[in-house]
Amino acid sequence: MNDRLELIKYMLEDIRKVTLSGVSHLSKEQLFQEPVKGEYPIGAYLLHFAECEISWLEILSGIPQPEDLKKRAFYDKWFDPSGIPDPPSLPPEISYYLDVTGEARKNLTDYISGMKDSELEENITMKRRNGDNTLQKKWILYHLIEHEAHHRGQMFMLLRMAGMNKNK
Repeated sequence: MNDRLELIKYMLEDIRKVTLSGVSHLSKEQLFQEPVKGEYPIGAYLLHFAECEISWLEILSGIPQPEDLKKRAFYDKWFDPSGIPDPPSLPPEISYYLDVTGEARKNLTDYISGMKDSELEENITMKRRNGDNTLQKKWILYHLIEHEAHHRGQMFMLLRMAGMNKNK
């Protein structure tokens, strides 16, 4: 049995369900607009989740993820890009966000499904300009959960500040 991995998959599923439920009332235009001046659109946060899962899965598995998926996630182009921003020019359909985040998540959970609990203790060394960084696989998976919880809190606060919360 891989009880720890099953728990991680459950937590990933649960956090995404709550995130999507909290934005399900938004139109494609609301997902695309800045909820508060100077802040990223809620849709950019959603695709950022996909972007991060793509990146961390490449680190976990050592397998490059599909370039088409990266392109559809606006990988390093919309949410806090390292280079020249290149966000979409028109609001994507709601199904677009769901498809891209769903595909990135499926790739991640498919990989996790092939792991054994003992692999959670394995180290991954990432090469960085300022030196190597060693992380355990379990930390990477924890970080993805924590990362979405963090940004979900930001998203929900921005929606309240913009008067776009679900209760209105």
